[in-house]
Amino acid sequence: MRDPCYQEMLHSLGGIENLAQCMEIVAHGYLGSGEAQHSVDKLVNMTYIFQKLAAVKDQREWVTTSGAHKTLVNLLSARDTNVLLGALLALASLAESPECREKISELNIVENLLMILHEYDLLSKRLTAELLRLLCAECQVREQVKLYEGVPILLSLLHSDHLQLLWSVVWILVQVCEDPETSVEIRIWGGIKQILHILRGDRNFVSDHSSIGSLSSANAAGRIQQLHLSEDLSPREIQENTFSLQAACCAALTELVLDDTNAHQVVQENGIYTIAKLILRNKQKNAAKTNLLQCYAFRALRFLFSMERNRPLFKRLFPTDLFEIFIDIGHYVRDISAYEELVSKLNLLVEDELKQIAENIESINQNKAPSKYIGNYAVLDHLGSGAFGCVYKVRKRSGQNLLAMKEVNLHNPAFGKDKKDRDSSVRNIVSELTIIKEQLYHPNVVRYYKTFLENDRLYIVMELIEGVPLGEHFSSLKEKQHHFAEERLWKIFIQLCLALRYLHKEKRIIHRDLTPNNIMLGDKDRVT
Repeated sequence: MRDPCYQEMLHSLGGIENLAQCMEIVAHGYLGSGEAQHSVDKLVNMTYIFQKLAAVKDQREWVTTSGAHKTLVNLLSARDTNVLLGALLALASLAESPECREKISELNIVENLLMILHEYDLLSKRLTAELLRLLCAECQVREQVKLYEGVPILLSLLHSDHLQLLWSVVWILVQVCEDPETSVEIRIWGGIKQILHILRGDRNFVSDHSSIGSLSSANAAGRIQQLHLSEDLSPREIQENTFSLQAACCAALTELVLDDTNAHQVVQENGIYTIAKLILRNKQKNAAKTNLLQCYAFRALRFLFSMERNRPLFKRLFPTDLFEIFIDIGHYVRDISAYEELVSKLNLLVEDELKQIAENIESINQNKAPSKYIGNYAVLDHLGSGAFGCVYKVRKRSGQNLLAMKEVNLHNPAFGKDKKDRDSSVRNIVSELTIIKEQLYHPNVVRYYKTFLENDRLYIVMELIEGVPLGEHFSSLKEKQHHFAEERLWKIFIQLCLALRYLHKEKRIIHRDLTPNNIMLGDKDRVT
């Protein structure tokens, strides 16, 4: 059956339909009664024949017309490894064609695929992930992944070190996270942190030379024992495969950051720094692969730039002419070719300019040493500025918990014209904050922990709210030409009313600066 002439002859004689019927009968007996060796041998060889037929694009329709794809899907519950691998290999070849893929997706296949991904050996997982990657082009398959709670299973595979398996799984995530609910679920299960961990490149990956065709022949001959891993690949090949995986991770983050809370977590997890490092080209590496990775990294950065609060970070990264090209691409442009001019411009910069960009990227690394200490707190990042001062992300010298610290300049005229007036204002503020610290306990009201004076400045240490200001949500929705769903509006409005009622009615405290930028939306639209 390796010979195309014999494949054509089999088709012309009606042999494919007969073979499909025979496989169906043998499979029914095998799955229903047990693992007779003669049935296993027959099924391994028949799945091999169908894989060879499906390897040719124009012949795949012969296979689905015969109904063989239905039996192949049923064989995904086979207990014999070689039968299972034979079915996976044949289905993966069929799924390369949209018409065949659509017919396969109409069957109840996803539940079995997820079980294999969860429980089986590495080779079975690798082939299953590749098949599911192809099938996820179909909407109903993506819906089934969601229905059968596939996200935690997929994310558990991101701990693997096998490049091809990781690549397939990440591209599955790219496709399923087009659904907003699935995108949020990926964040909740820790997917954003895992993807960024892969991008940081501090893991040793393994890979192999095997292809669908070579694995199919080996399986039919009973020669598949285990995957031959990284010793088969040169360091250069491992590096190129790693580039492909990193590009897939950038694609996943690009889709995930369409949700504003996801985008905020990417920033909080040092994601802009992690992605930005990928735009710096190493001239000793494969040019085509490197350029493509740079395009994917720039696209992820451009999607993050579309959030207004992230824009000051990007102004610090690029020289003016490069930044103009970056801006001109526009918001939320998925077409990867739109980023090629940006990559070409970057790669033509002289060494000194590239060195400056590299230094700019290092300057936004949130894991660098603290910029300074204020009192007993290490200052990690500048979160924003207001009329009365700045807000920093901080951490206690001896702790790990992140906090927010507001710095208030007491020389602001609002605190008085002279030292006496300023001292009086400070006493009043400290007194009010002490009351707030001791009395306010509400899920929608920020917690205050401490106040202290240092160098004519008042510092207020408070809970660090993980979220995005409501005002930025408004701006983001406007740029995406989306609207708040009525259900979300009511959920936010009710929480806001409960917080204000608690402050005004129960604690007799008036909020004098209630604006969209002072209302934070966190996970699941929690208001603070």
